Amino acid sequence: MNNRVFAEELYDFLKEHDERGYYTDSAPEDCITELENYLSDIHMVQETIKDIEEIADSFDDHEVYITDVKPLLKGLREIQAELEAKASKRMIGDTGYEVKQSFHLNGKDILLAENKNAEDGQFYLVCQYVENGIIGEYSQAATDGDYLEVLREFTGRVNKEITAVQAERDALNLPADLFTVEHCHPNDYKESLVGMVVAIKSSVFSPEYRRGDNQLVLVVGGNGASANPNGNAVYCNHLNNGAHTRFERYEVLGVVKDLPDWAKESLARLQSELEKPAAEKKYAGKYEIIENIEVGQKVFALGHNPGAVQPYGTWQSYKESSRGFDDGHYFSTHEDAKNDLQSRAGHEQKRLDNPKRSDKDNR
Repeated sequence: MNNRVFAEELYDFLKEHDERGYYTDSAPEDCITELENYLSDIHMVQETIKDIEEIADSFDDHEVYITDVKPLLKGLREIQAELEAKASKRMIGDTGYEVKQSFHLNGKDILLAENKNAEDGQFYLVCQYVENGIIGEYSQAATDGDYLEVLREFTGRVNKEITAVQAERDALNLPADLFTVEHCHPNDYKESLVGMVVAIKSSVFSPEYRRGDNQLVLVVGGNGASANPNGNAVYCNHLNNGAHTRFERYEVLGVVKDLPDWAKESLARLQSELEKPAAEKKYAGKYEIIENIEVGQKVFALGHNPGAVQPYGTWQSYKESSRGFDDGHYFSTHEDAKNDLQSRAGHEQKRLDNPKRSDKDNR
């Protein structure tokens, strides 16, 4: 049985025993799609097993357990076993290196891998992996024959990402308290979300970003944001840092009832910025520039075009140039584009810091 069919069966069961009304109030297609996505995530499969077991604890009829619950639990545990087996052996392309340790942090995987048959004696490798839309890229690889040396490199990179996330938190200095259903009006598909401040479900975020300040976004458009939507895309800006991003309609918890003071102030600033005349905005083609980083005489920019197949891109330009932006890289998500923006700016900073090495590399 494929995941889609199994998700439909899960939906029927959960809707029938939905005390909170989530599956009753949400569009069936979105609920099924959400459950299908859960079946690709080992942690969500484990949580779904717990949910069904809790529901089953309330059953008095053993026959109902046998006919309704047991097949679902059996299917979920089979999926869990498949995901665990897949996760237990991850190869880095066709290099022969098998991943032994990994951390997903700050939008990237930091990997430590081993190749016992490496002919050059470089048995261990550390690198990072980033998904750019549908394309995954391994980079910053380093090998060594000494396990402790490569382990130091691995933990050093993990600590570097921890420090970066912590610095981002410290700079914002905002409350971490999560928003729950009690803080929101229901995500009513009959109503438009455009112009509303909504909370995104905390489970959508990776653990380091699972905070209340990250949940709050101002919805600015997307097919999924309209009343009776014919799509799922909800384009929005985070209230905590103004970053433009996309979520799915089924990932919206609801419209926030009462905004905290920091969010009210951020909302006013964000609305003022979004209301600027088009003449004050900058574009790379049809992409509106929403972020930029200046390094030396160069400007690296991140743009957004909600109508494009790949709605995010990064470009470069020169401060004193009138030629505009060039050398575009295109992405499906804001996170991937953000990583590329920072990478491009970082490479330019290294070039400026080490001009002799850069000249040598260019020969």
